[in-house]
Amino acid sequence: MHEMSIAEGIIEIVERTAGRSGVTRVKEVRIEVGELAGVDISSLEFAWVSVTRGGPAEGSRLVIERPRGEAWCLDCAKTVPLAKYGDPCPVCGGFHLAATGGTEMRVIDFVPED
Repeated sequence: MHEMSIAEGIIEIVERTAGRSGVTRVKEVRIEVGELAGVDISSLEFAWVSVTRGGPAEGSRLVIERPRGEAWCLDCAKTVPLAKYGDPCPVCGGFHLAATGGTEMRVIDFVPED
């Protein structure tokens, strides 16, 4: 389950940033995980509970924004929605697609506890 290592990476970023800012408790963390990033969201949420235990983000809410998948079709030269890798172009049916959106994965910000 690579979602555990993703959760560990997120909490490492949050704890390091919180520590530099003098924040001792975190109540919410906002991240962005694109639809094409290959991350199982329920597994990531499960891992979050585990990696935050005993730290400044214990009990914090993980808010996940999900940018839609998007691709450039090399066959019809159009930007098209892409639900998953391997799907054909919804315009021309071609399979020569290059993902242009929905692959991102980043920490947006966090909310310190009052």
